[in-house]
Amino acid sequence: MRSVASYILKGPLQASLSAAVPAMLSINAPFLLKLLLIYFSAIAVALVSLHLGAKKGLSVLFAAVIAALIVAEVLQVNELTRLDLWNAIYLWALAWLAAWVLYSTRSLALALETIGLVSAIPIVVFFIVVDEPIALGLQILEPMRLLLSDPDTGLAPQQVNEMLQSAVTILAGSVVAYTALGVILSLFIARSWQARLFKPGAWQQEFRSLRLSRNEGLIAAVVIIAPMFSSWLGQPLELILVNISVMVSLVYVIFGLAVLHGVIASSQSSSFWLVGIYLLLVLLSKVAAPLLMVLALSDIWVNYRARFEKKVN
Repeated sequence: MRSVASYILKGPLQASLSAAVPAMLSINAPFLLKLLLIYFSAIAVALVSLHLGAKKGLSVLFAAVIAALIVAEVLQVNELTRLDLWNAIYLWALAWLAAWVLYSTRSLALALETIGLVSAIPIVVFFIVVDEPIALGLQILEPMRLLLSDPDTGLAPQQVNEMLQSAVTILAGSVVAYTALGVILSLFIARSWQARLFKPGAWQQEFRSLRLSRNEGLIAAVVIIAPMFSSWLGQPLELILVNISVMVSLVYVIFGLAVLHGVIASSQSSSFWLVGIYLLLVLLSKVAAPLLMVLALSDIWVNYRARFEKKVN
């Protein structure tokens, strides 16, 4: 990947091509390939922004957007593909913004919080603009109903309805969180490539030291807990808070992972622990994610990394 990063940063033409070509190829690509191409464009935008600043990064972002829009217009793509394209443009723009924040402030925590804050905007807009968000969500999830209603699943109609009602409540937040996760991964990969080129080992140290301040932790706790007491505010505001909490939870799961990475490095434990943690996060996300959020928040006062480092020394 070092050679790829070197090519992207070789000059304006190489940087623009690195973002624009994958953007064009992603338009009619199969789903997984589309994701990889979209993320590669985001990585290119973020890498240039991290190393050369916002202005240079913005020119690369424009190259990707214009190239993708031209191809979409030439191919006369359908509405669903256009929706995917606009989501990709949103992802690239947010990757550029997060990289700009990190470049300007040298604060990875602030860059992640920027992603969380900006990601809350489409959630609020969605619930304000759409008259019947739940009905629209159920319409989007209708294919899932057909799959779950298959006799082979063994699910009763009432169980299927309950599952869909639960899913539709957090659908907007989940979609936005999914896009934000792409932005975070793109930013992290770009940062690691930059470190590999110019300061090997710096990325690992930066991620392991990622930590919430006390004020940030209190705000996060309020946002996450607020939906539990929001039923008296009425459905629209309750749904907004619930879906924003989904987005915020993702960001603070990342902070929790940073704490674990730091603890394992400080205690000089085997890296196999990390493999187990990520498997647990994938297989038992409903249990692992809240634990990671609690870990991130409690670290504000406990400082686990410093404690483990003292024990080792």
